Parts: sequence; C-alpha cells; structure tokens
Amino acid sequence: MTSDLLLKNARIPLYGGIVEGSIYIENGLIQSITRIPRQDASEVIDVEGRLVLPGGIDLHAHVYDPEYVENEDWETGSLAAAYGGITTLIDMPLRIHVDKVEVLERKISEARVKSYVNYGVTGGFVKRENIGSIRELRKRGVKTFKFFTCRPFKIEDEAIGLALREIRSNDAVGVFHAEEDGLINYWETVYRGRDDIVSYHSSRTSATEAAAILRIGMYALDIGVHVHIAHLSSRLGLESIKWLRQQGVKVTSEVCPHHLYFTREDSKIHGNYLKLAPTLKSREDVEALWNGLSSGWIEAYVSDNAPAPRNMKEVDVWSAWGGIPNLEIMGPFLYTHGVLGRRISIERFIDVFSRNPAKILGVYPYIGELNIGSRADLYILETKTPRKITGSSHHHKVDWTPWEGMEFYGFSHYLIVGGRIIIEKGELVGKPGSGLYIGELVIQKGGVE
Repeated sequence: MTSDLLLKNARIPLYGGIVEGSIYIENGLIQSITRIPRQDASEVIDVEGRLVLPGGIDLHAHVYDPEYVENEDWETGSLAAAYGGITTLIDMPLRIHVDKVEVLERKISEARVKSYVNYGVTGGFVKRENIGSIRELRKRGVKTFKFFTCRPFKIEDEAIGLALREIRSNDAVGVFHAEEDGLINYWETVYRGRDDIVSYHSSRTSATEAAAILRIGMYALDIGVHVHIAHLSSRLGLESIKWLRQQGVKVTSEVCPHHLYFTREDSKIHGNYLKLAPTLKSREDVEALWNGLSSGWIEAYVSDNAPAPRNMKEVDVWSAWGGIPNLEIMGPFLYTHGVLGRRISIERFIDVFSRNPAKILGVYPYIGELNIGSRADLYILETKTPRKITGSSHHHKVDWTPWEGMEFYGFSHYLIVGGRIIIEKGELVGKPGSGLYIGELVIQKGGVE
C-alpha cells in the first residue's frame, strides 16, 4: 500500500448534488476533496467519471459461525460484500450464542486474517441467563445485541425489561427480530399440514410482525432505550414504527433487498430457495417499504445474508433452512432498483447504506461519510455496464442465488478499505486481513468504563 492515493475525474455527491473532482487519501484517511487534482500523489487512479461513495456498512449479515462454515465464512462473505460495495460488515449471530468473550474473540481472530473489509460483531442472543454478558462484550467494542421475540431464540418475557435496562446502562442498541410467538403458533396450526412455500410465508403475517414491534416499543418507551427493528417486512410493521416514534420512542429499523423485491407469489417459482424469516409479504408491502426507505422512516439497508448448501434447502418446507445469499447484490440492487429506478435519491442511498448505519454504531463521521478526516472506505460504482448475477460466478460459498440471471448496475469498479485498494477495475487485487475491527472505533467513541 502506498502512503497516498489520488482519485481523479470522480463524480462526488456534495452539497446536495454531484460535483466532478478529486479525492486525495493519505495514511488511510481522506485529506482533501477538490476540483483540481493534486500533482504530487504517489499513486493516481482515473475513475473516468464514475460515482465515488462512502462504502456500505451492513449492520446485519450472518457471515461466520464456526459450526456452519459450509454456509459462509469471513473470506467468502467479505469478498462477496466487497463486490457489493460494502466496506464494513457487522456479523450477526447465526446459531452459536455470542455471549462469552471467548466466542467474540474467536470471531474477531478469524476475521482479522480472512476478512477483506472492516468487521464487527453483534452480541446475543440475549436471554435471561446471559444478560450479564452485555457489559463485558460492550467493553470490547460490541455496540449491538440481538434479541428474538419468537422461536428459536426467544427471550423470556420476564427478562425483556431487565435486559433492556442493561442495554441502556451500557449505551448499547437492542436489535430485535420482531415476530409475535403466539401468533406464529396459531398460524402454524392452520398451515402445518401443508408442505408448500406459500403456506410457510402465510404462517407469519404482517400482524405477527406489528404485534411484536408495538410490544417492544412500549418496553423501550418505559425504559428509555434505543431499540432497532431488524429486517422490517410489512406495511403494518412500518406503520407501527411510525406510531411509536410519534409517542417518543427511540426506535430505528432496517430493510433487506428481498423484502424490497420478492413477494409470496415469487416464492412459488423459487420454492424453499426463497424461504426466510421474516416472511415475504404482498406487493403492497413491498411498495410501502420503498416509501419508508425513501421518506426516512426506515434508517438502514442491510443484507440479512444467511445462505446454506442446497441439501439444507431441498427438504420439506418446515425443515428447510431459512436464508439467502445477499451480500454481493447489496449496493448494485439498491443503485439499480432504487436510484436508477427513481425510488430513492443518491443522497438517500448514502444515508441508508452508509451514514445511518455508522450513526447507529456511534462511529459517524469517521466512517460512513465523504469528509476530510474520514476513513477512506470508498465504493466506486461501475455505472456504465451492468453485470449478471449467477450462482456459478458470484463470490458466496454457496452455488445458488434467488437473484439468478438478474442484471444490476453498480458493482464495485474499485473498492478501497482504509486507503487499500481491494478491487481494481472489477478484479480482486487486495488480500484477506485488510479490514479493521470496528469495535476499536466503538470503544474510542464511547466505551464503557
């Protein structure tokens, strides 16, 4: 890595518009943004009029579980993320509970040598017996902690308040998979005898999501804590968040590409390869989520990446693995269907993909922004030529994708992490071990004594 780098002939979003200019990087930080390029840089890249954006920050990606390395790992997941415009991945618990320092250290040590991008870890799953782990993990840079209001990792009702008080005391964020367990039980008795994917998606309704959001929101209101709703999937869920905000609840939320595109009807084509939770809903719900993303009611755009080998999908619908590979299509999907599709502005793209996730983590504007002094985590989009996604050519560990055959603009023409070039003209040139543990920044910006 050279100590300084100049990006010239760049299209840069500034002052509410796009300006043409240059970005000068030194020692991994942005030192200047100017119209006239410097002449003394050690290395110069002509980006030929392409967009330069702050790298994406994925708050919710299942990347590494030591017992499920056949699904994804830090090397494959971070490489797919890099092609998808992501420079920071926050690994979400998959099956193993991240409630011990040794588990956290195992995840970090693996990422340290294998991740192409910056990395962090979400703690959890929070339950009655491990509430005490929140403080210890928070001291080591964990900002977000995962809760389930339903199976398979449901927190006991009597423990929710105690856990959220601990979240508040440690300046952390409670991230909730919000579906009401009782309603799931009811609908599964209705649909359980059927072995088809639409019945599965019908067994977790919009009301199932909204009921859990409202309940958790009331806890948050009484306790005065920041709660974050994971993978919002329905209009009714979004309306619940709006109402809670009007009552003064500190609640943020996120949405995934699959909930912005697929419906239950689409699952008839893909079968169990489109099994996931929360479930797919209707076209009305898809449109409501786009409106929420565009208007600011939804703060973050995340992958919920959770692929699995074919043998874990090709079983009966109730036993099949729930989750899909999403990291590689993240930036391209949002750019193609959001910006080019005129659903969101480029400013809103940056808000939900970079700025707001950094704010939720408490590390903005050091990451998540194009500012003097910000870390040079940059995503230069290929906006001139689309690329087709296939399971045989993407960089995930699995050999399938529900996005098969779709064309997107916006894959990484260049990807730069801390001033290091990881992808150059669409080709991998960087090495694993290039990323920073984002927890170090979390500690610096507000660690627990």
